Amino acid sequence: MHRLTRGRRIPEENLHLTLAFIGAVGDEDLKQLLHPPEEVFTPAFEVTLDIWGWWARKGVGWAGPAVVPAALRQLVDNLQTWLGAAGFDLEPRGFAAHVTLVRHGAPVVLPEFTAPIHWHVRELLLVNSSLAPEGARYDVLGKWLLR
Repeated sequence: MHRLTRGRRIPEENLHLTLAFIGAVGDEDLKQLLHPPEEVFTPAFEVTLDIWGWWARKGVGWAGPAVVPAALRQLVDNLQTWLGAAGFDLEPRGFAAHVTLVRHGAPVVLPEFTAPIHWHVRELLLVNSSLAPEGARYDVLGKWLLR
């Protein structure tokens, strides 16, 4: 995709799947985020990234699952329910399971995705992102093993 679109490749260490985008938070909110209730967590699961696409309006190339695993959907629902009840403002658009691969590229017709990626999801992370001219920087603030 990087070669086809001539966009900016996302560094491997920055590849992630966002479950909920919270935005800027203060110290008290951060303390709460660092203590998710047990009912948020699901058993570990596998997600298969087997499709890819291009969002022309955003200039973003992505890979995602053709079928979202039930455990991933449940984890997202649990997390968003807890965050909403705790008073956090979440993005109004629905969850779209994807991993951003390229930014700021030229829109192209992509060939068929032929090499599925099987991702064993074993943990949930709380990550702080900060933007810089060279791209986003991600710092892990909390990490929890899934059941």
